[in-house]
Amino acid sequence: MLTLDTYLSQVQQLYGSAPSELVQLISFDREAAIVQQLSQLLNSTPALRSTSYTSHARSFLSDSRPFADLIASYLLFCRDVAPPHDDDDPTALNASCSLLEDCYKQADKVFTQGDSAWFVPILRSLTSTLIHVALKVGHTPCFTVQQLSPILILYNCRPWAGTSSRDHKLIKAGEAARLLSRPMGVAASDRSKETPSKRSALFFLVNSTFKVYFAMHNLRLCDTILSNTSNAVGGSFSEERYYPKSDRVTFAYYRGRVWLYQRRLPLARNELKKALGLVEEQAWGNTRLILIYLIAASLPLGIFPTVQLMQEYDLDDQYERLLLALTKGNYVQVLAELDQHRAWHLSKGNYLLLKEKLQVICWRNLARTTLLIMTNGSPLPPSGPPTLSLHALVVTARIAFGDETLDLDDVEGMCTSLMDQGYLKAYIMHSKALLVLQKSPTFGFPPISSVHP
Repeated sequence: MLTLDTYLSQVQQLYGSAPSELVQLISFDREAAIVQQLSQLLNSTPALRSTSYTSHARSFLSDSRPFADLIASYLLFCRDVAPPHDDDDPTALNASCSLLEDCYKQADKVFTQGDSAWFVPILRSLTSTLIHVALKVGHTPCFTVQQLSPILILYNCRPWAGTSSRDHKLIKAGEAARLLSRPMGVAASDRSKETPSKRSALFFLVNSTFKVYFAMHNLRLCDTILSNTSNAVGGSFSEERYYPKSDRVTFAYYRGRVWLYQRRLPLARNELKKALGLVEEQAWGNTRLILIYLIAASLPLGIFPTVQLMQEYDLDDQYERLLLALTKGNYVQVLAELDQHRAWHLSKGNYLLLKEKLQVICWRNLARTTLLIMTNGSPLPPSGPPTLSLHALVVTARIAFGDETLDLDDVEGMCTSLMDQGYLKAYIMHSKALLVLQKSPTFGFPPISSVHP
């Protein structure tokens, strides 16, 4: 039968002989067997003050006060934490978050000690639960209609929009992310080349922080973390053996998304391709998630996914007809396809990016399509460079963009912009309203992917 003394005795024994096995006795998963056992034990005996748990733990773990204090906080966590089925209760959820924060402050002290690589699995468990609960606080009503019903009856009124008030700014989650900063710094500065090492926790801590910042829609906070992490994993510590593969996949995914948000499309695409190459083949959901952002980074670069790939990952409905319209330069149809799935694209954060970037690609493709139509598919003349009438481009542009007010000045301005950006190798002969294109195999339209090397 488990008692407090037998539990502390087991912890003491493993701490002295096999600390890496302590993960069996210290889990922050609220459904874990050890949490359930300790909860039942501690709630069936007279409640002790927190100082009593501290003194009791220190009596068994006199060699390490930081670890003893963590165990004391862990016992309080097991005793008082709300079970997962009570997560709809805002009071219980906030209390659970506070208990986890107390544990994390003690875990931080343990992790800063010299030989604490064994502590990484426990830190991962604690970090995962803390971030999950802190984010849950932000999405749980601070009060319910049932709690307000006496007031509503008294004043004879109905619940109003926003009755389920939430922590929309995710203050608790932001506080939790700040707690991760010190362990993150410890992991980044670890110079041990042995495995396991504290360094192995780096990407997991960074990814957990990114999870909060993305939920807060505050990607500007990610830049410093990206810079510090890139410096830490450079040189001799760039070897894959130092970091779990799952953490490297997630880090590449988040870094790709940050760069996508910053419109650094070639960098974003390369990083998301890296994530796609690392992800396990059977992880269909993760692969699809990466592809959503990889496609968004690739389209403005003129790199299109295959129909087979889109169908395999259930993305053909959102993209197949859009790509067909984009190839022809039909911006009206491109917008129609984007707007048909507007809510979906907005939920992924890609709508404005695609709407902005694909307009330029449409102009480039429209000019090329118009040239092919006007020359019956043979744009290169026997002598001299290929040319395109700007008056003809005005006609097709009015159709493709659904705007009858477009005129020669608009088309000239767009062609100038395409030339400045590198999408078009040409010059304008104003006297004849002609676009004189480069005499080359691409007849002045370099591959879009080559414009942003």
